[in-house]
Amino acid sequence: MTTRKVFILLLNIFSSGFLFSQVHFSSDFESASIGSVKLLDSVWIKSTPTDSMLSLSYEISSKFDPLNPVDTSLSPSARWYYFRITGVKGKQLFINIRNSETIRPFYSYDNKNFQRFEYVENINKGQINKIFIQDTVYICHFIPYTCSHLNKKYAEWAGSEYVKTEVIGQSQQGRDIRMMTLTDRSADDTNKKRVWIHGRVHPSEHPSSWHLEFLIDKLLDGSVHSRALLANTIFYIVPFTNPDGVYGGLSRSASTGVNIEINWDRPDPLTMPEVKALRGKIESLTKEKPFDLFLNMHSQISGTITYWIHTAESTSGLMFRKQMLLSALTINDNSWFAPADLSFSDVAPRYVEGWIWNRFGNNTVAVTFETPYTYYKDNKNGEWVSLDNLKSLANNSLFAISDYLGVSSDARILADVKVSRPSVWKKSAKDSLVYFGEECLITNKVKQKVSAKVAFPDAGTYKVYTWVAGSVDNWSDNLVNRWKEVGSVTVSKKRTYKWRGTSDQLNGVADKLLFLK
Repeated sequence: MTTRKVFILLLNIFSSGFLFSQVHFSSDFESASIGSVKLLDSVWIKSTPTDSMLSLSYEISSKFDPLNPVDTSLSPSARWYYFRITGVKGKQLFINIRNSETIRPFYSYDNKNFQRFEYVENINKGQINKIFIQDTVYICHFIPYTCSHLNKKYAEWAGSEYVKTEVIGQSQQGRDIRMMTLTDRSADDTNKKRVWIHGRVHPSEHPSSWHLEFLIDKLLDGSVHSRALLANTIFYIVPFTNPDGVYGGLSRSASTGVNIEINWDRPDPLTMPEVKALRGKIESLTKEKPFDLFLNMHSQISGTITYWIHTAESTSGLMFRKQMLLSALTINDNSWFAPADLSFSDVAPRYVEGWIWNRFGNNTVAVTFETPYTYYKDNKNGEWVSLDNLKSLANNSLFAISDYLGVSSDARILADVKVSRPSVWKKSAKDSLVYFGEECLITNKVKQKVSAKVAFPDAGTYKVYTWVAGSVDNWSDNLVNRWKEVGSVTVSKKRTYKWRGTSDQLNGVADKLLFLK
């Protein structure tokens, strides 16, 4: 071999090694997480007759949470990954991520604006293949919702006249656990509904925080319905139950390794400070009156939204019906959520829902709500989860909450149905249908007169919807347990109006009407 050929060969070898050495993985920033990084292969690929491109293959193992010292049989999770790579411009990277689900995750060149990898860049689960156009890239399981971001939102929310903030405890590492109380303080609290919401028990579940943020934003947007909801409801909201886990980039545990989601029935020495903080505040707030609704916000890897409904056998028929009503109201007019997506389990005291059930029984509906990371309705070919549709979902959730609580506004008016001939109506079997009131009247007679008194605040046209109460057990489609449009009403001025209809319009069920302007 000539001296010139040897020189060129050595130059190629050393330049390849030099270029590889410029690629650097790191996780030295907030909420970041990466385990091990291993270079599998590096090769030059001829991209044009005169140019070549360096192709690098890596195997990355996402980082496991600490071992759980309380529930020692539980394996630690490594779902969350969020890392930075530098020196990647113009290079083709094949990245194999182990220990976690890599289904069209996100990347960003500035750590602010994130987008999903395209399908062709993540054809095989766990494998990313992309040529990056900038030198630095951030890769993550989902768009990060960090402590710093929440701090900025807190400062924004605290400026509202409806918001009061307080610290209800500290985490294991001394971070504040903060709660917001949202209500219209000019309205008397005596008869207000009371709602508790907490999130980020599991720190990797970032979609749930975006959903909760958008829900709070909607509550404070100054709309007619939001103002009415705040005038009639008190919301107690803890956005981050586990700030240590969020800051440290953990997946399902606190900094101690404990999964605080299942820490509610432990003896005091084994109860984590985060759980003690929530439990103490809940006990203080419910000394005289229980919550009406208690929401535990999570995200799941399954490609569906879901509520975790507690069975009637482990709670009661009434509680099961109430949970199904809230679920049906959330599914109503919701293109991302279907009855088939609901999940069911027995209530258990190690979860907060079981702890609430043991104290307040049928008085408080306590339920977990899950948003997905990937797509909706288990449909890979449908719409994928984004901040835009999480925002729309939050609006839908708020309407479901207000309807469930029976809170009306000038733009969304709820009314009870009255029957003219009670003798031709009968009560449905108790808790057999998904209905609003204490009881539900049904008939198989046609043309039976029904009515509802409605106080319309303004002139205009209002669409009329009836609640189509279906079976509480066998609900598989969107034809029942939903709002169904049955007509419209036009009023010329502010007035109390008696709406009149028939049993045919109401599908033979006399329960609730909704008037929308």
